[in-house]
Amino acid sequence: MITRRETLKTALCAAALPASAQQPSTGKVRHIDVIHHSHTDVGFTDIPSVCREHQVRFLDAALEACLRNRSFHWTAEATVTVDAWWRAASPQRRDGMVRMVRSGQMDIMALPFNQAPFMDARQWRQALDWLPADVRRELNPQAAMQNDVNGFPRAGALLLLDRNIHHLLMGINPDMGGPPFRRPAAFYWKMPDGRRLFVWLGEHYGSAYGWFEPKGWQHGQPKGATMTLRPPYAGDHLKTDEASLRAAQAQLQKKLAKLESDGYSFPRLILSYTNQWRYDNDPPFPPLAPFIDAWNKLGLQPPLRFTTATQAVRDMETAVSTAVPTHEGEFTDWWANGDASGPREVAASRVAKRFIAAAHSPVWGPPSPAVQQKTSEMLRDLCLFDEHTWGANISISQPYSLDTLAQYTEKSILAYKPMGHAEWLLGQRARLHFASKPAGTFVVNTAPAPFTGWISFPNIDRKPEWAHQLAPRSVTELRQPAAPSSSKPAIQTASGGWPLSARWPGMNRTLFTEGIGDLLSVSIAPPARRSSTMHPDRLARQAAAYGEVKLEETPHTLIYTQEVTHPSVERATRRLEIFRDQPRASLTVQFDRLPNRPPEVIYVLTPLPTGSTLPRFSNGGVPFTPFADQLPGSCRDYFAIDSWAHYKTEQGHWLWVTRDAPLVALGGPHTWQRIQQPPADPNRIWTMVFDNFWHTNFVADSHGTMEFQFELAWLDKLDDPAPLAETLLSQPLAVVNPANAPSPELLKSLFTP
Repeated sequence: MITRRETLKTALCAAALPASAQQPSTGKVRHIDVIHHSHTDVGFTDIPSVCREHQVRFLDAALEACLRNRSFHWTAEATVTVDAWWRAASPQRRDGMVRMVRSGQMDIMALPFNQAPFMDARQWRQALDWLPADVRRELNPQAAMQNDVNGFPRAGALLLLDRNIHHLLMGINPDMGGPPFRRPAAFYWKMPDGRRLFVWLGEHYGSAYGWFEPKGWQHGQPKGATMTLRPPYAGDHLKTDEASLRAAQAQLQKKLAKLESDGYSFPRLILSYTNQWRYDNDPPFPPLAPFIDAWNKLGLQPPLRFTTATQAVRDMETAVSTAVPTHEGEFTDWWANGDASGPREVAASRVAKRFIAAAHSPVWGPPSPAVQQKTSEMLRDLCLFDEHTWGANISISQPYSLDTLAQYTEKSILAYKPMGHAEWLLGQRARLHFASKPAGTFVVNTAPAPFTGWISFPNIDRKPEWAHQLAPRSVTELRQPAAPSSSKPAIQTASGGWPLSARWPGMNRTLFTEGIGDLLSVSIAPPARRSSTMHPDRLARQAAAYGEVKLEETPHTLIYTQEVTHPSVERATRRLEIFRDQPRASLTVQFDRLPNRPPEVIYVLTPLPTGSTLPRFSNGGVPFTPFADQLPGSCRDYFAIDSWAHYKTEQGHWLWVTRDAPLVALGGPHTWQRIQQPPADPNRIWTMVFDNFWHTNFVADSHGTMEFQFELAWLDKLDDPAPLAETLLSQPLAVVNPANAPSPELLKSLFTP
């Protein structure tokens, strides 16, 4: 292995070689950029807190490698690591990083981590501002990187452009999904506002090793490496003697020949290199720099450049900008289904988001800096919960091992902790608001649209009361119960009594159709096993059976409750509450899932009378129409959404809202069908409430009681569904304000955020 002094000498000599001394390039690719980084999984190889500490140490080692060797370059994939490193580093160490960034040896990407598509608009703003403003100015991220995950929401892309970041590099993992089209490739991604993002759709994020070495490093393993095994050192691979270099070139030429025969025609190529310890969460490999220097000194073709992601992608755009296509649409994610493996934790995260929205309602007045800081802390937890790594790499093979349980425990806390703190923050804001108010019972509608429904009093012995058309973002004193409604819709029921339809005056069609609340599972026909090569023909469907229906009539609603039986659950019910005086219904499905490890997906059906009309969804606050407004080849089997589906027809507007489960399929439970064309019946919404099909990384066997709630509404006119959807999911806050004045000590120390 050549020394650092020889490395610098080699680089200078290679630069001075005349063109005639270089071997001619025989292929189309005449230049290769190699970028080096560590793929950030917040978990997977170790519990999340250990992974994050590892990554901080890796970044420090990369900085040291850059300081020691001017040829070494490092790209920091995730700002979550940079932020933690910066907070702990000395001023001298910070100055060293700034120098390396400004010299072009180090590169800071703009995203906090590799993100699953479940963040709302408030979370996306937090994510893009993960680094403090002064640190962002010092390190000046100029590009973004999303690896592993099979998609990227436009909500994030738009915010990148807002921050003058115009380049996105992706190294998609093809397991259980894949890239939208053949790669490596580049394209311009056009946003709804006309702006464009240049996207490099590269090979898998750690593939560069295999372009130079025909065999994987034999000393690494996915688990236990932190205790007993070491990462590769100099001399393990990427050796710099001439025989090894020429063998590496032969491997590269073989790969390039295959790439070019498959149609790749760009003169440049970007390869992404990660260390081969565990492949994920790996340290830097300093010998990569001497290998590239020795390659170029020997005159091997094509020449290699060790560089950063930003430099590589900018030069790629310059070289190919006139030859790449432009695509539009939402970049939907095949890996989104993994989140349904932990339904309760997903539900808790969504409760937290609703509490945060309520705590920031204008009804309380402007939030103080303390409220903003507390919110930022909760949003960071929620962003990390929505990060793509859900558990151990052994979570399926050893679902009840201590390591698997430890990893998912840390993951789960990121949902449950902000749920509790957000509720407390809302309570603080309410108590401060009412400290100077007169005695009485008040109800606060924190939501942006008028609210009609039940008001609960969870802390006192008082039955729920009905509220009608509470003004948006308002405080109302409850003086007397709302008058009972004398009307009700025309309801058709099946022979057992479960509703088939409900129609109110002024409607030409019903609110829903036959099958509302049906439960269906999809599993692999025996012999059951998880595999990334599953075929739809091997899937079996199991419908539920339904028992006795009970009807309860209240002054304001009609409540139908029915027992449900299915082999996967011990007990289950579905409950449909139909409003008397407006086209509204609330569906609640609850079941107690039995322990069962074989792959299974459970769906709940909501059929609407909207025919072939495609709905409008929203992800991260950015609307899109599935099938019509998507990148070609992106996932169409299911969709990650904020909460609502809006069907606009000549007969009015149907709004469907999900409280707990943000994954939906249209037309059928398209498990592993990889459909691309719109179904004939997109009016049938199949909500994916549970999924344990994954063979790694996600939860193997969530079981116990789970509950899922859905809201349905019909309106003659609806311009913007988002405020109404937020209101339908909200719960007005009931406050019993005492006549006694609050203690100033408690008001200051307990109720002031």
